[in-house]
Amino acid sequence: MTVLSLDGNKLIKTINSNSMKRSLILLSFAFLSSKIYSQNIFPVKLNNCKTERFCLDCGDVKAGYDEKEFQIINSRLNSSFNLKGVSGGIKLQVLVDSKGKACVLSHTDQSNNIITQKIIDELNNFKSWKPAITNGNVEEKTSITVTFLIKDNTIKGQVERVDMNAFKKSFDEPKKPEIFNKKYNYKNENLNNYKITVWNSKNSNLPNNMTDHIAIDRNELIWLTVDEGLVKFDGNTFINSEQNITDKGKFFGYYELESDNNNIKWVHGKDNIYSFNDKEWTKYDPKVIGIDGAYEIINNAKTGEVFFCSDEGLTIFKDGKWSNINKDKVNALPSNRVSFAKRDSKNRIWIGTFSGSIMIDENGKANSFENSDTVLKGKCITSMDEDEEGNLYFTLYEFNRPDKQKINNNEGIAIRYNDGTIKQFTTENSGLPFNHANCILYDKQEKVVWISTDRAGLVRFDLKGNWENYHNENSQIPTSYISSMKFDKNGNLYLATRQGLVKIERKQ
Repeated sequence: MTVLSLDGNKLIKTINSNSMKRSLILLSFAFLSSKIYSQNIFPVKLNNCKTERFCLDCGDVKAGYDEKEFQIINSRLNSSFNLKGVSGGIKLQVLVDSKGKACVLSHTDQSNNIITQKIIDELNNFKSWKPAITNGNVEEKTSITVTFLIKDNTIKGQVERVDMNAFKKSFDEPKKPEIFNKKYNYKNENLNNYKITVWNSKNSNLPNNMTDHIAIDRNELIWLTVDEGLVKFDGNTFINSEQNITDKGKFFGYYELESDNNNIKWVHGKDNIYSFNDKEWTKYDPKVIGIDGAYEIINNAKTGEVFFCSDEGLTIFKDGKWSNINKDKVNALPSNRVSFAKRDSKNRIWIGTFSGSIMIDENGKANSFENSDTVLKGKCITSMDEDEEGNLYFTLYEFNRPDKQKINNNEGIAIRYNDGTIKQFTTENSGLPFNHANCILYDKQEKVVWISTDRAGLVRFDLKGNWENYHNENSQIPTSYISSMKFDKNGNLYLATRQGLVKIERKQ
């Protein structure tokens, strides 16, 4: 993406509704980097969009709008504000669906300015969007960038097209870590005990540095989604391993990845679930299995179940059979939009949805945390692991945040101890550097937990009060954006990052 850095510290005039006097407020339009936060291009994420999958400014015919109708938005904005002597701008990520409806997913203004809010309302309510078309087929959902600039006393918005080559190249420039915890002193005393190895597109045949999902199979081969591709790694060479039974077309991508007990690799490809048994690929008919994709695919090693989390609830594959848990079957499930689910050692299923989390106990009774006074109320469980004592470790997402513009929210991690008590750890009461975590893993060899974040790098917590934070400014880890991570059978930790594949192993 070709990105312009907008001038910071711009003065924007707004109308004081009480005195009708115009007052100046100071806006800081954030420098627009090309870093991506999960599926968000820009740093301020909004939560009113369904974002299970979309393509980035794709299509033979690009998504856009009726020019004449869009000018009405420009006119309304100009009539709403006195912009004399004002300059500045904002970029917004807009998702346009196949029916011509749109939703603002993210933007660059962290000041929550009234002009930005007006623009968001206008774009969300605009009725003349045009969807993208590829090979004659309408794209289900497309992300485009709409830029509004204030110049010569006038505000004007238009689509800014993505330069894909520049966009991909931008990931070769890691961004500074964002450490929101200013009180904790990170000594990182264990950092020198680890050997850190990095494979990227410059020092290996890795085709692209943007690795989002990782799985390690029974043969200790590492599988990675790489941009729009899929590769496996034997420790020396990255091998293209994409499915070969469906025409990829121009915009085929891999969105989730897992390996199960039988060494079957599962992926969510474009609009379908696929599996690979090391010999051939299988594509599953959505009409038969009930889903055409997944937010997350989780292997439950103890039971042999594979969980698929989607908008249709929790779909389970076991012994060649498919089943489903949804609101029709479990009334306590807050929503069918399941983000994460996993079974623990006591045969309980923990489910995080975008409207709350539940636990289905070993007898099939569902308990919603929305009806509790625990720290899990108002939270979606997004990942989970368990130690030898039955303590559970969660990463959390606050789905109904009171301040939609806030970045460091009431999330963090939580530990459910084996006595049933639950404690939340955030930047306020611990050494966690940032409250939004992507993944948490318990390290059986060292008896610590590892936490990945998309802004502050990797976190090591020894469960005794000592926190360490490793990122591109204090270690060989090349980035502060870590998408996911897995352990191999030897206890080595592998990180999927936006700067390639990273291996962390304890020195002998």
